Amino acid sequence: MTNNLYNELKLVIIGQRSQMIELIRKTFSLGITPNNLKIITVNKNFNLSCIEFLSYYNIDYDVCDKSSFKTVTHSIISDFCPDIVVSFSNPFILPEEILNLKTKFINFHPGILPNYKGSLSTVHSLINNEKYAGGTWHYIDKGVDTGNIIKIVKTPLEDFNAFTLNHKIFFLGINCLQEVIE
Repeated sequence: MTNNLYNELKLVIIGQRSQMIELIRKTFSLGITPNNLKIITVNKNFNLSCIEFLSYYNIDYDVCDKSSFKTVTHSIISDFCPDIVVSFSNPFILPEEILNLKTKFINFHPGILPNYKGSLSTVHSLINNEKYAGGTWHYIDKGVDTGNIIKIVKTPLEDFNAFTLNHKIFFLGINCLQEVIE
């Protein structure tokens, strides 16, 4: 995909924290402009640096909580008509009504699917003394972490704790965004 195509690619990104900031920076490096981004995030104290980043770059964003997530997401996708919705460090499950909208939905899960679904998969790979841990880009379907796999990234388990391992996995996921989009 050439940079010209990225200039026209429209993304909705649902996420939070520093992981989403780094993902957005990666979209910029691909040539995606702030005008072609819409962000859905949470308005919590732990997410203030993300909200400041979005404001600084004049990226259109909406904040929501669990009770408003479906309404906010449906409205943004319906009005913006993105090519892809990217779920990345997203605290919410996308309901079937949203998944029925005409777009592609992908998720980055910090665990190697199908073995490590759900939350705390990074911790479970450490507890289980796996040789590798990683993350999975996959299409979103009606289940939780059950969609068709696009790409798996792995790292050997060395001197990681849960925090540093999670950081490494998200870093690996961000670095293959171009390949995943293509």
